[in-house]
Amino acid sequence: MSSRDLHVCHVGRDVEHGSSISLTNRERTHIHKTRSVLGSQEENCVFQAATVCSYVFEVLFQMNAGAVMLTDSVYWLILFPFLTLNDYNLNLMTVNMHTLNAVLLLGDTALNCLRVPFYRISFFILWTGVFVIFQWIIHAFVSIRWPYPFLDLSSPYAPIWYLLMALMHLPCYGIFALVVKVKLYLLSKLFPLSCQC
Repeated sequence: MSSRDLHVCHVGRDVEHGSSISLTNRERTHIHKTRSVLGSQEENCVFQAATVCSYVFEVLFQMNAGAVMLTDSVYWLILFPFLTLNDYNLNLMTVNMHTLNAVLLLGDTALNCLRVPFYRISFFILWTGVFVIFQWIIHAFVSIRWPYPFLDLSSPYAPIWYLLMALMHLPCYGIFALVVKVKLYLLSKLFPLSCQC
């Protein structure tokens, strides 16, 4: 083999954005033809699937972030101090559930670089609406305990409770957006060379 046969050529980029390297001209021609026909279509499909999945997971994260803030603030600020002794069954499972989801949300927030645009509050409101309608349908057919006592439609104060819960969407989503902004600010100040956000 001569030095000309050992010519290194970057043929294309694979899924992980690495380079394919062939050592001879014949290999380069064969790989280039194959990758130009199949590679562009496959890469395009993989890229589109990854883009769709990333948007879905981003929306799910931002939607559930608001839901966790709302649920935990209602539980710890309203149910736990005022209603547990009278109407609400306090057990280890509910305490763990309303604590662990906030811890996991903060851990996920610390590890990702997602931003929280304000227009995504619409997905959070839709998620809450789906939950409430689901609860109404279940309670229309089955007589079971409401997950939160203030959701009970038989109460004369139900419209006020529902209005208060609707209004709490704004501060809950806003507080989470503030947490994300503070995280991004601190990362950019503490680790300016490694912060990718």
